[in-house]
Amino acid sequence: MNKAQQQLIRLYLDNLQVRVTEMGYKQVLTDWRDLDYTPDYNKFYLICDGEGWLKIGDKEYAPKPGQWFLMPQGVKQSYSYTSGPRFTKYWCHFTAKVGENNLFNLLNLPVFLDSGGDGEPQRLFRELLSCEAGTTMTAPLLIKAAMMKLIAYYVEHAAASEAGVEPAAASMPLQAVIEYIHLNYDRNLTIDELAECAHLHPNYFIRVFKRHFGTAPIQYVNRKRIEEAKWLLTSTNLLLAEIGAKVGIPDVSYLSKLFKSSTGLSPTAYRLTHHPNNAP
Repeated sequence: MNKAQQQLIRLYLDNLQVRVTEMGYKQVLTDWRDLDYTPDYNKFYLICDGEGWLKIGDKEYAPKPGQWFLMPQGVKQSYSYTSGPRFTKYWCHFTAKVGENNLFNLLNLPVFLDSGGDGEPQRLFRELLSCEAGTTMTAPLLIKAAMMKLIAYYVEHAAASEAGVEPAAASMPLQAVIEYIHLNYDRNLTIDELAECAHLHPNYFIRVFKRHFGTAPIQYVNRKRIEEAKWLLTSTNLLLAEIGAKVGIPDVSYLSKLFKSSTGLSPTAYRLTHHPNNAP
């Protein structure tokens, strides 16, 4: 995976919104069977015991204990028990949106992982289920946090697998824009320039970018500039005006305003807090 692809995936995950609709842990019932349906939600199945049958798209699977399956929203699928012991599994139904897009349409991920005896997936599912049982007003936040951990584990371990992780082909024009921004953020980038990079009309480009990433193009450019400014503040002794020139915001007053809006600290306070020379 090249650097541009990594940055694109990080952008997707940074703007991810999740919602869990159902979850559980149990042995499936004798009527656990549905054929050729297309759900409007994603599913995770972590197989703990037993046997059964799944079909995702045009591929069939006989999941084994320890395997963790992803069944994406909008993909035709089937499932059924078989003649042997029925599955016992952790499971959840959830949405995972980046802008208006399902995360798993934006990333090419394997449809299952082998946990290989790692007990962490089961622990993460138990954490999710314990949040559902919570009665505090913060329970919805805890459920979302637990779901984020599950997705993070799946994506991270998928990336380390032989199949790997990469942005979907449909992302290629926008991937080119992200790469262009990362090479040219120190200049006065315009919407027309970025739209031309994606071969789209400027007005349409703005809509596509925001629908795809959940943020506007110029907001993303400024986010990149602030990230670079943070790095320069903590790794160099450059003056703020010098940093502004390097990150494409030569107006020191505007840089300070944008920096504080993003981090809650002025550039000076950020440096005093994070620069290693200022450590106690």
